[in-house]
Amino acid sequence: MTVAGVGKRFDVVVAGGGPAGAATALLLARAGVVVAVVDRAHFPRPKACAEYFSPGVVDALQRLGVWSRVASLPHARLRGMELVGPGGGRHLVAYPDDPRPHRSLTVRRDLLDATLLEQAGKAGATLLLGHAVRDVVRHSKGAAGLIVQDSGTTTELAAHLVIGADGVRSLVARRLGLAAPPRWPARLGLVTHYEHISSPCDHGEMHLAHGVYCGLAPLGNGAMNVGFVTSVASAQRLGGAEAAFRWMQTQLPAVAHTLRGGGRAGKLLGIAPLAQRCSRPYAGGALLVGDAAGFLDPFTGEGVFRALRGAELAAGVALRALERGDTSAQALAPYAALRRRAFAAKDCLCLLIQAFVAAPRLLDYAIPRLNRRPEAGPLAAALGDYQPAARVLAPAMLWKLLAP
Repeated sequence: MTVAGVGKRFDVVVAGGGPAGAATALLLARAGVVVAVVDRAHFPRPKACAEYFSPGVVDALQRLGVWSRVASLPHARLRGMELVGPGGGRHLVAYPDDPRPHRSLTVRRDLLDATLLEQAGKAGATLLLGHAVRDVVRHSKGAAGLIVQDSGTTTELAAHLVIGADGVRSLVARRLGLAAPPRWPARLGLVTHYEHISSPCDHGEMHLAHGVYCGLAPLGNGAMNVGFVTSVASAQRLGGAEAAFRWMQTQLPAVAHTLRGGGRAGKLLGIAPLAQRCSRPYAGGALLVGDAAGFLDPFTGEGVFRALRGAELAAGVALRALERGDTSAQALAPYAALRRRAFAAKDCLCLLIQAFVAAPRLLDYAIPRLNRRPEAGPLAAALGDYQPAARVLAPAMLWKLLAP
């Protein structure tokens, strides 16, 4: 990866080389913007992620023009996610065709992220990997670049616009006073890979019990992503990640039974808290995208979709601002409205689902109703990020889904 360009002035500097940062840089570079991506890691690098991506992610990758490259990676296409309640009831959230077929994607995040970043570099973005972001350069009107460090050498990268794509603990958001403490839920995620697993290959599974849930995402060829989630407080009481991982298996016997047929094939990766809030996703000279702009919980798996769709929105706003030579907060403010229009209804749906996660006995009530009601199709399409969630949130629709 190139490190040329350190110390020069860019139109845009992006903090973070994950899907949000890479996709934003890719779109800007294709439009002729002089853009740099800064990340402390060298790619590919391990990333705690459920690695189950909705059909809306596939649509976004196609719009970005990178789907053929991603599809060349080892991956699986799944028809849905099966919910397993604490009482043993099951409901397959199967994505309906309309009439185009819709399938989710499972692929390793280290491979996906490296591929997206590679495509950004090929489009002309400067990739400054192994460079840690230490601070945001500020002037009277807002952000004006990044302070980065490489092997003890500190350099200022001046820019007209800063994109904060640096995750749930975004330094850009904190330095610009945009970060806000998450209200709820405070959860820990633990992720690893297993191999030699015998399981259904055409869908994933989400198992719930009181205080814990687990997602199983087949990656193809007997490999599986295993992601457990519990409260931060529970993990602390248990005395660490490995102890929490073992305890969560005891709470979900069906998961433990599946895993007994295989073996761990990777490190246990963790992240906490699984939530991020910001007061607003923009400031003078800066936009936040991806998890830095807000993230609730991985249960509905929309993180990478929000990263890619948010990148499209951010790139559009950034291009207009740069063309006008105005990156003030007022010029960038439309980004917040665009994000609300794109994500607000899905956020409300996710919060509703969080009530079922917090009290999973509610899922035992809902599963038999979902199994026999046609309205489960629109719910699956909304969760798949290819149909609007507002339709599902209509009181009449919710009544049809959940009425006795």
